[in-house]
Amino acid sequence: MILETHGDTCRLGYLRLIPCIMEDDEPRSFDFISSILYDIVKNVGDIESISRNTVGLITRAVNARNYVTLAAEINMIDRKTQKLGLFGKIYLILNSSELIRDFIEGRLHLSVKELITLNDVERLYFLWALMFSDHPFIEAIISWVVEKEKFTRQEAMNYIMEEAYPASLRKLLSIHPESRRKSIELEISEAERFREKRLSIRDKTEWIKTSLYAKYRHIVPPRLEWLVDIGILRRDGRGKYSLDERLIRGLDKISKLSKMSLHKVEEYVFEEFSKAMFSGLRNAGRYEISRTIIEAYNKLEKHGLRPIRLDYLEKVTALLLLEKKTYGNISMIHDVFNSLAIRFPDKIYISPAPSGSVNVAKMDLTETEI
Repeated sequence: MILETHGDTCRLGYLRLIPCIMEDDEPRSFDFISSILYDIVKNVGDIESISRNTVGLITRAVNARNYVTLAAEINMIDRKTQKLGLFGKIYLILNSSELIRDFIEGRLHLSVKELITLNDVERLYFLWALMFSDHPFIEAIISWVVEKEKFTRQEAMNYIMEEAYPASLRKLLSIHPESRRKSIELEISEAERFREKRLSIRDKTEWIKTSLYAKYRHIVPPRLEWLVDIGILRRDGRGKYSLDERLIRGLDKISKLSKMSLHKVEEYVFEEFSKAMFSGLRNAGRYEISRTIIEAYNKLEKHGLRPIRLDYLEKVTALLLLEKKTYGNISMIHDVFNSLAIRFPDKIYISPAPSGSVNVAKMDLTETEI
């Protein structure tokens, strides 16, 4: 669960620049990365063309610094090494990153709108990254907004901070080591009194001056805006939201996300959600899936991800297939990988991972061999 957010980090599109800035995978301080990010963005220059309702634009150096912090929270940057994290490396593997590289290197001009707008594959990528990093909080928020359909930002702030936030923290207790439980228990104790504290301040002007209101504002609005960028929500004017029916229609289980394990949530994202997000795709054949598994492995290995967790390899394969306008569900990709492992036991080596999953220790296989 992401425990540090800032109210100005609302536009996921900016995060795409950070892996491209760090592509040499050398350790970089957060201040250095944010200064580069700010220098790139401030020179775009057409910010006045963006709707006044658009929030989260980088207009000051501190905004860029907060986006770098968010990139670390969703593991695009590894905090310990100050190098690329898992999701930073995965973004560089996507063909979508070529556009951002061209922009950074001066071969292409992008407007501010283009800089903050995600394509469909990037929307799915960021949904996965957020589900992975902000579990179980983001799922609880999605379940609530689907149930409400229309709501104001103030309604969302009150429910999410006073119901979903403490409930999500309680779930964290069972999955975090003993060393972190004390701080989580203290936060739960505070969160359980949020409603009481808010209701004790009857004057709205006084309420918005409090540090507690600032906490509400830093935690909730960015997450609502992330869901706008991904396509789950639509903005209906200042402080008003509704479901984007184009994406949600037919996703009958989406309101149950908050009750699913992380594994089931990720499975749902790549099975049901991706089918709703993309239209006009043809189903990938086994040969194409085999080739894309090899492509995904080679790209992951190039960026230093070895051994590679099999479930990561499968999801990256699914993303690369979508970039080719084809669809392969995770079950099919898993089955094709197993077939390759049986056919080429001397080329593909797997081993158990500490997490209980499976690692692909080595895949010495070329497309021509299959």
